[in-house]
Amino acid sequence: MIRTTSEISNENGYKKYNLFEIHEDLEAIIAEDYLLYSSKDFKKESYCELMYKKNFYDKYDENSYKEVYERYINNEKFKEKAKFIYSVIDYDKYVKFVEDNETIEKPNELIISYSIVDSDGVKVNIYNISITDISFVF
Repeated sequence: MIRTTSEISNENGYKKYNLFEIHEDLEAIIAEDYLLYSSKDFKKESYCELMYKKNFYDKYDENSYKEVYERYINNEKFKEKAKFIYSVIDYDKYVKFVEDNETIEKPNELIISYSIVDSDGVKVNIYNISITDISFVF
């Protein structure tokens, strides 16, 4: 596992950090600016919205896929998770990864774990994303 942290806020000495734990085999698909996620320097909100629109609203007709809309597309928690994936995964690198890896033997082992850690050492796990989750949103 590759483990990286970066400060995302500092309010009167109370700091919060991103903590990413990335399986080595997924390092090749990570965006260059992934450490900016959730910080004041994060600039990919509109990109994430565009990707969500392209991969869900534009692909699925709401009348034909009512259950998909109820379960996924209009589910705010799912939308947040998908936007997180769009924030940290580089689409072009992901496409190359898929081309190079037609079969993945143990997809449940290819995980990206995202947590927030504060200056008191409290760790809150936010997402555990597998390659299956990533492929679903692309």
